[in-house]
Amino acid sequence: MWRKRSHIVKIQGSLSIIGDKSLSHRAVILCSLATGVSRIKNILLSGDTKATIQIFRQLGVEINETNNNEVEIHGVGLRGLKQPIDSLDAVNSGTTARLLIGLLSKQNFSTELTGSSQLIKRPMNRVVKPLNEKGADIKDSNGKLPINFEPKDYKFESIHSDKPSAQVKSGFLLASLYHDEFPTTVTEELPTRDHTERMLNLMGVNTVRLGNSITIEPVQSLRSMDYIVPGDPSSAAFLIALGLMKSKELIIKDVLLNERRIGFLKILKRMNAKISIENLKVKNNESVGDIHVSKSNLSAVKVSKEDVSDMVDEFPIFTLLATQANGITTVSGAGELRLKESDRIESMEKFIKTLGGEIEVNPDGFKVNGPQKLKSGQIETFEDHRIAMTGVIANLAINNGIKPDNINCISDSYPSFFSDLEKIGANYDN
Repeated sequence: MWRKRSHIVKIQGSLSIIGDKSLSHRAVILCSLATGVSRIKNILLSGDTKATIQIFRQLGVEINETNNNEVEIHGVGLRGLKQPIDSLDAVNSGTTARLLIGLLSKQNFSTELTGSSQLIKRPMNRVVKPLNEKGADIKDSNGKLPINFEPKDYKFESIHSDKPSAQVKSGFLLASLYHDEFPTTVTEELPTRDHTERMLNLMGVNTVRLGNSITIEPVQSLRSMDYIVPGDPSSAAFLIALGLMKSKELIIKDVLLNERRIGFLKILKRMNAKISIENLKVKNNESVGDIHVSKSNLSAVKVSKEDVSDMVDEFPIFTLLATQANGITTVSGAGELRLKESDRIESMEKFIKTLGGEIEVNPDGFKVNGPQKLKSGQIETFEDHRIAMTGVIANLAINNGIKPDNINCISDSYPSFFSDLEKIGANYDN
């Protein structure tokens, strides 16, 4: 059944959104390893980042929430972490788990890292195997969590990531911080987001990128810092999508615009989206700016493997937009989507087909012919926060009979999602 939406009068306005999830994780981790007190403002306090904070508290780091979305971290130094009493639980956070594998492999104590029923299904051997080949003593569970770490004084001058994953690369870089006598080079298949390197630079660590390699110089300590986390572009993507389908003008302020995080925006420009960047500046070694969006008549686009890593988190909402664009949109080289919080290729196939739409999938991508009229239906989210938010945007922009079966998981990455929607005139009725 096709139902006309009637519960939004007008989508417009300007707002700032909560801090970037990737940067928030890294700020907690690196400031915990720094010497001195760091103060982080506009940090994302979501299910995922709270898991990281709790783990470092278990490792002996004092972390205090001083104001709304502000924390004070009393760093213990690179060698100041303490053995936890209980297992460390990354809950649903793949970022937490993969980054900490490198770090925990270098500690002088034993520990166990585990996660939720969702997280223990996700692959961790992409980090574990290369480190074990270099001499680490890490025992995983058939390539997944739980993982046990035993103290091992191992070192390596170079290591390679064969996955286009900043999480894997960052896990290797964290291990490299414990090489105080020689530089370490990390190579990757394709350049990925470089937040870890940029933040390490702020904290006094020299890194050099040459092509697909990053070399980190020996370091004795990390400097503490005061840091303001810019808005999360992956969260902003949902507001952008709503703006492209419904807004007169929408402005999202102070959004992170790292070159490796704007793949979604680049694809939207190729789809003839009315979108622009203004007030561009550099803050804390990251590009930040305001994103202006207005209703657009979108055209289909071809997305290839080279585009995927720079928009890997935005594919669920991109898929929805593809159903509303004119022409045939194709995606290839996106097999990594099958290893996220859910199999996002399969999840979005079920999403579209549940609503009477058409989508043709293959092992590493899909094809969508638009525009399509999507009918009412209940979306199975698979407890994936980005599938859930895509369902909410479909409800607001296309058909108010579309309902995700679980909106609680949205708090994993965007706890202020619904209040931000209200600020721009969108009210979601669950």
